Amino acid sequence: LGLLGHGHLAVTTKAMTEASARVSQQLLLQTLVNLIYGVLSVTGLQLLGVPFPLFWGAVGGALRFIPYVGPIAAAGGPILLSLAALPGWTRPLEVAGFYIALEAFTNLVLETVLYAGAAGVSQVALLVAVAFWTWLWGPLGLLMATPMTVVLVVIGKHVPGLEPLGTVLSDAP
Repeated sequence: LGLLGHGHLAVTTKAMTEASARVSQQLLLQTLVNLIYGVLSVTGLQLLGVPFPLFWGAVGGALRFIPYVGPIAAAGGPILLSLAALPGWTRPLEVAGFYIALEAFTNLVLETVLYAGAAGVSQVALLVAVAFWTWLWGPLGLLMATPMTVVLVVIGKHVPGLEPLGTVLSDAP
């Protein structure tokens, strides 16, 4: 840091503050979305008669923190349990349909409304980043992909010479 000079240090401090604020806001919103998902899951599973709805709602809300794979895993347990515990085929199909509708509502309505502009990362860039970080670090990379990509966008915005990085990853036109 001493080699960058005083002006660059101020830019770096400003970038770190912005990155911290964006990551915190994104994680807070993700927690809110997952909490709503868990509550809706508990309600739906209770109405459908699936055993242990509170457990499955809590597990589902926690698993949604894992991008792409989490919602599938969250639905898998209750669907398999409904196959074993509920009579016939219609109830398990209703449980599967409920999870498809719940995930569609969560992705298309909740996340769109709450995340609009919060992270500042392009959806395509985020998808590529998730694939890259998962390939590089496995499950830990999957969990850390979004915060690391947000930090890269902010660094690209504030560090001279890295503007192309911010341009490629940002959701700004």
